[in-house]
Amino acid sequence: MRSLVAIIFLLIAISCEKISETSNSLLDHIPRDTQIIIKINNFEEASSALRDNNFIKNNEGLAFFSHLKKLAILDETKANESLLCFSPFGKNDFEYTYISKFDPTIIAQDSLGTKKIETLTYADQTIYKITSKEQDFFATYQDSILIASSSQLLVENAIRMKEGLIPVDADLQKVFDVSGTDNAISILINGKKLQNIHDSLLPNATTESLHNFSGWITTDAKIEQNAIFLNGVAIEKDSLSSTISIFDNTIAQENRVSEVTPISAKGFISFTYDDFNTLKRNLSKAQDRDLEDVPTELDDLLLNASEIGIISMEKEDALVLTSLDTQTLTENLQGRKVETYRSTPIYSYENATSFSEVLNPLIKNFEAKYYSIYDEFIFFGTSLSTMRDIISNILNKTLLFDQEYYANTVKDLSEESSILIVGTVNNIQDYIAEGVKEEFGTQWSTLKHKGYELGILQIIKENDFAHIHGILQKNSVKGAATSVIQTASTTLEHKLLTKPILVKNHRTKGLDVAVQDVQNNLYLISDKGTIFWKKQIDGEILGDIQQIDIYKNGRYQLLFNTANTLYLVDRDGKDVAPYPKKFETTITQPLSLFDYDKNKKYRIIITQGNKITMFNSEAEIVTGFRFKGTETDLLLKPKHIRIASKDHILLSEKSGKLTILDRLGKIRIPVKENINFSENEWYQYQDKFTSTTKDGYLVQIQKDGNVTKKKLALEKDNKIVSTNKTLVTFSENRLTIKGKTLELNYGVYTAPRLFYINDKIYVTITDIQSKQVYLYDSNGILFPNFPVYGNSALSLGNMDNDSNLEFAVQGEENNVLIYQIN
Repeated sequence: MRSLVAIIFLLIAISCEKISETSNSLLDHIPRDTQIIIKINNFEEASSALRDNNFIKNNEGLAFFSHLKKLAILDETKANESLLCFSPFGKNDFEYTYISKFDPTIIAQDSLGTKKIETLTYADQTIYKITSKEQDFFATYQDSILIASSSQLLVENAIRMKEGLIPVDADLQKVFDVSGTDNAISILINGKKLQNIHDSLLPNATTESLHNFSGWITTDAKIEQNAIFLNGVAIEKDSLSSTISIFDNTIAQENRVSEVTPISAKGFISFTYDDFNTLKRNLSKAQDRDLEDVPTELDDLLLNASEIGIISMEKEDALVLTSLDTQTLTENLQGRKVETYRSTPIYSYENATSFSEVLNPLIKNFEAKYYSIYDEFIFFGTSLSTMRDIISNILNKTLLFDQEYYANTVKDLSEESSILIVGTVNNIQDYIAEGVKEEFGTQWSTLKHKGYELGILQIIKENDFAHIHGILQKNSVKGAATSVIQTASTTLEHKLLTKPILVKNHRTKGLDVAVQDVQNNLYLISDKGTIFWKKQIDGEILGDIQQIDIYKNGRYQLLFNTANTLYLVDRDGKDVAPYPKKFETTITQPLSLFDYDKNKKYRIIITQGNKITMFNSEAEIVTGFRFKGTETDLLLKPKHIRIASKDHILLSEKSGKLTILDRLGKIRIPVKENINFSENEWYQYQDKFTSTTKDGYLVQIQKDGNVTKKKLALEKDNKIVSTNKTLVTFSENRLTIKGKTLELNYGVYTAPRLFYINDKIYVTITDIQSKQVYLYDSNGILFPNFPVYGNSALSLGNMDNDSNLEFAVQGEENNVLIYQIN
């Protein structure tokens, strides 16, 4: 992936300068150690295009851009055609040389006297030291050619060269001759020095994959308001082996790695070929060893493949082969099945380093420990987590290939290429920010690139040269705005006992995941899927985990109960005194937590059959609450509802009696008849206490205690959830949201859940039979790219405090998944 970012950076970022063509006579005067030439074909057109380009305009403060923008020589010149050359100076710097037709005004004083000119003599020729806009440059002219440079030494070298002219490198002359003049700018780069250029611009980066990339490269830059396109060629340097020569005498095939690349990946590199024997022969030359010395254990595998790809995931890379004959490849692999993940077998792979040994320098330092097969693709990974991640994204259909922004970016490229490099702009930005000199890191880390999703470089080998196409383009379609990405997967040692639930993280201001396994271990998991801690408790947690701020200092603790114990646990998994609190009599319902006035004076109600006890946050009994119990056991946990500034505590008994209390435990509303309760909670809907009966009626309690019922065509096992204005019901396969009924496939569904986040309502339900999670808006419209894979009710919120929501859900029986909705 480092080479991916490096090449895109060098070819696309360099293009964001003032650049392009000239005549051969200008080329004769370039410094012989030049590594980059910006060929300016039309200065005014180039200046206008660069000024109007959205990406450059938004980032004109970057030292990378501002340095060229402030070059004094570009302000002084009136030449329409010129060469701007860069030569290495020291370890990590470049000096420039500017060459054009001679313009006398450059060495003449301006009318305002803002330019200072001194004359020097070298080898009987005058050198002008010009100071303009607080910058010095040196200039001379020879045979009507202006030579100007930031270095006096380079100008002196040009004078010496006149006496013994050294012919221009033949490969440079070749690419110079084929560089176009239709676009205002062309860029010529010495491919043999690509690693040197990279190391000078990015001294803190560590990639070694650009050595001996090619001979000279020329690309014509087409700069539009929202895009930069590069089109050109790279040639081979004499008979010496180079990266592009590895594809000599091969025919490019279709690049298909994007079909299995998750949209959460940093990018991918795809290599294709039509004959592995030819590719292997070329690789042996690149490795400087005899063909007989190249290992043969991958021959059968790679002879039956047409593409080798590297997908750069968040933590590590995965390798993909596109197969011509999956059955033959499977027989050749013969790995031992390690596990089955989402009905997809994962096998062990014994020859961990074989790909790096055979495919170097294309593939380096890759360890293949596992593999799996999907359609025509075989993918290898170093860890099971990476294998599961790719499988999940394939089955969830959250793949790069399916995104509109990807299709929009590659639509004008050939479907077949020898090398296809695709990187997210986020990843390219991070690579540059970490690689540049420390004083420039902040500039790059705050790069403004909204709408720019991908940087793409395509290389197609043909005879003794390669076609090169590069794209950096603002996305004009929404694509990513409607994507659902699995961002983390955490596998526990044991099966899950409870569904994952999101809880506040007061340190990050985001959310973490709490979940319990069948061994009664409680886990706290980060938004990245990292397990913070696990804690053994004495039984199954009843209901959802709650949170309180016992010290009223903004730090939240987890509050929950088992059948025998009330727990309060801090962020580090430690018990908070005076908890845990033990109970001799069995607790029969999840705890109820009330914060009447939102002032953190918490009230905790514990239910034991028909007895309820109210505690404060210090686990002390609240003596002011005088209600002790009901006639029969409670069917549900006590529920607090506030209507018209009055607090109500609702107690549903198994006998059908509903008791509505005030804060002190006194009867607030006497309910005038018993109700055939369903197992649904009570909600406030239309300012009335609302639930359903077992036989499918909507039941509402008026303020005077009268009971009204409305037939809703609900069956016995109906489910509801509600806000004051939005009612959601589910019965058999019918989900109704605000009166709109949706017919779902028949299955086994969780109860619908409703989330109110940032003034928006989200409704979710999960079919645990087909393992599909649905998410709807308040109008009953399914969100794009749903359903996704999941095996429990989800918990929704903003986990990482950015603009996107995330949710946690059970995956496999011992697996927690985290998704992000973009």
